[in-house]
Amino acid sequence: MTRMEANDTQDHSGPCGGHYYQRMGWLEETIWSIPVWEILVLAGIGLGSGMLGGLLGIGGAVVNTPAIVLILARDIHTAQAASMSVTFFVAAPAAYRHWKCGGLRFDLIRAIVPAALIGILLGVTASIWMPDQELRLIFGVFLIYVLYVNFRRVIETSQQREVRTSRPERVNIKRGTVVGSVAGFGAGLLGIGGGLITVPLTQLMCRCQLRQCIACSAAVMCVTSLVGATYKNITLPNVPNIGDVHWWTALTIGVWLIPTCFLGSWIGARLTYVLPLKLVRSVFCILVALASWKFLSSFIENVT
Repeated sequence: MTRMEANDTQDHSGPCGGHYYQRMGWLEETIWSIPVWEILVLAGIGLGSGMLGGLLGIGGAVVNTPAIVLILARDIHTAQAASMSVTFFVAAPAAYRHWKCGGLRFDLIRAIVPAALIGILLGVTASIWMPDQELRLIFGVFLIYVLYVNFRRVIETSQQREVRTSRPERVNIKRGTVVGSVAGFGAGLLGIGGGLITVPLTQLMCRCQLRQCIACSAAVMCVTSLVGATYKNITLPNVPNIGDVHWWTALTIGVWLIPTCFLGSWIGARLTYVLPLKLVRSVFCILVALASWKFLSSFIENVT
């Protein structure tokens, strides 16, 4: 009998032996189950999405989800669950940096969070019953909206910006509820942090300064992302025709995004007060346009 065979036949039923080997087996099937090259790709994706998250007040999923689908060839439901699992680690350091810089408005946060929590649960529930291709179509259309919003900010003149920012603020529970419910539902349906909806909608409804809206968005995501990600991962096996997945399947991807997302978010939040936002938005628009084209062209090819 070889040494390996002897180890295999060894009794692990002692006080902790059997449980220990079960735990190690679970880790091998989850965290360590993907190739090294995928881990390196995920690390790069995480750094980029984290920096954009910190700079623009988004959760990073608008970068993570398309990258996971298009580069790693995962289904969009799993990609969304992985991205939502990472959102807190992008939003938390960004929110902290904004707080240190005096950018957080707690009255605005309190007005938005309750409706956002309800909205994200409803959005995730709706996404469960959507087939992969239809969800890709919705995500592709959403990216066009993202492109439109950010492109408008790029070409906006200083006079237009002055008019937009000079209007009196209107922060109250009713307006916060509208922002929270729309952003929360959109975040749950699309598997995103919701910042790409929260920031422009807060500007429109509450008429706050852009940097205050970005800071508020990061703080709101710290709360909603934990609830949304937990619910999304628990319900992932219920998605029709998704195959053999478990509640931890998306975490095998998300766990490798977290360290660089965290680092990138910290850097991005600092750069918000240094870099010109027009330059950042211009680069972001190019990436969003490419991702949208890939999603929509993939849907068209499958339909035809």
